[in-house]
Amino acid sequence: MSATAEVLRELHILHQRAKSIRDRLASAPRTLNARQNALAARQADLEKARKALQDAKLALKKNEHTLQAQQTKIDDLKVKLNQVKKNEEYRALQNQIAHDKLAMGKVEDEILKGYETIEAQAAAVAAVEAEVQGFAKELAALEADIDAQAVGQKAQLGELEASIVSAETSIPADDRERYSRTVRQFGADALATCEAGACLGCFTAVTPQMVNHLIVGDMLVFCKSCGRLLYLGEEEAKPTVKKARK
Repeated sequence: MSATAEVLRELHILHQRAKSIRDRLASAPRTLNARQNALAARQADLEKARKALQDAKLALKKNEHTLQAQQTKIDDLKVKLNQVKKNEEYRALQNQIAHDKLAMGKVEDEILKGYETIEAQAAAVAAVEAEVQGFAKELAALEADIDAQAVGQKAQLGELEASIVSAETSIPADDRERYSRTVRQFGADALATCEAGACLGCFTAVTPQMVNHLIVGDMLVFCKSCGRLLYLGEEEAKPTVKKARK
């Protein structure tokens, strides 16, 4: 097999297809990692919501205990109120009872607000829990899908790499080192089409002599500007084929 424009074009396509699969294989773990990080962030939000709900419940219990203690204190003052004989002591106890009842009213308001807060936060926790569960299911499905696709992609990549090795046998021995360096430098873009007298890899004009070598196919031609291995575009290669048949 010689390094004709058709062979080099096919080699270029093989390199590009292999790169596309490698990119997908490389991007899949990044995509999965991003989704895992997003799930972890939502799980952290869930823990914060649960902690806020727990704190609200503790605050409610504290206020309820405070209210109970204030009621007990008032009950004790009422007992004393019935036992005192001096007017000054009686008025003082009445004032204390009134003050404590006012304080109880404030605590009762706090308790009502606490119940409202707990109700809202419990609803928020339930919503985030549902979201996290759905997110986790989506992530598991995505991971399974990525794993399933990777099997086929790796098999396809192996076939493409074997085809690349086979196609590379068309590269003359004297040019293989330069070709290998070019592949290491440009990867899948190591080859480029030459159309209208220009390299489409760097869009730099090539010399008429280089074009002539591409037409004749007597040697490999590398772009003097970017170093890519050139081959004629399909339309420009057609006249060469027709001419050869005459």
